[in-house]
Amino acid sequence: MPESEVESEFERQYAWGDDERNFYHPLKKKAAVLGCHLRLETVVSLVKRYVKPSGRALGRALGRVADFASAQGNYALALAEAGYDVTAVDINEEFLRYARKKYEHGKFTTVQANIIGYRDGARFDGLILGEVLEHVAHPGELLKSAFENLRPGGFLFITTPNGAQHGQKLPTFSQVTDFSAFEGRQFHWGNHLFLYTPNELRGLFDAAGFEVLEMFGVNSDYVSQIKGVRFLLPYFLLRWMERRTRTWRIRGHESTNTLVAVGRKRQNSALMSAK
Repeated sequence: MPESEVESEFERQYAWGDDERNFYHPLKKKAAVLGCHLRLETVVSLVKRYVKPSGRALGRALGRVADFASAQGNYALALAEAGYDVTAVDINEEFLRYARKKYEHGKFTTVQANIIGYRDGARFDGLILGEVLEHVAHPGELLKSAFENLRPGGFLFITTPNGAQHGQKLPTFSQVTDFSAFEGRQFHWGNHLFLYTPNELRGLFDAAGFEVLEMFGVNSDYVSQIKGVRFLLPYFLLRWMERRTRTWRIRGHESTNTLVAVGRKRQNSALMSAK
């Protein structure tokens, strides 16, 4: 989208501006840019792997997918262009308006709503929470919304900063004693309230009625923290190094800064309580 179509200071800073700094940035070897594309490519590939057509007429969408807290709409638009029927849900209308400007083709709908209270009567085959969980004070309420918006057997895709990564300063879920203390800061795109270790995230999935199918880390610090020399290396080599070093540890802690998780809604599960 050209800069001439920017309509507000918010859009310049947090929508078009964020895309220019990361998604559209020409230097894909830059650490932040590589991380942005790793998250996008990982989520899109996982949706394609798990959300398959089921009893749908030829020529119709591959499945219904929701992108919750969709922000710039990059996940949603990529999946719409890949053939999915996608609904982008965000509390901020300026984000949604910006995503509609970028829209080119595919089945793409926007809904302005608080994702914790939003319910779609038809329910979805897949639901994405990309870099969202760390911004809410009561994650159990968010996962309850995901659970109730998915059909039985539907898939939940989450990315969130890895609380088990070396050097993390924020508390993790199990260390928080008063979740209500974070309520005044939640929903803001710039605030990480607290983080999640893999075990904590597994526990949340289980409590919310989801079976964990996959959980792994991406964006290894062994690559993201390479300085100037990264620009001398071929892009394919950086990507190869990132994949190879994901399970390597640094001083006893995990080296990846992003957790990726896939859960499946249990078909005969009553929603259990979660914090």
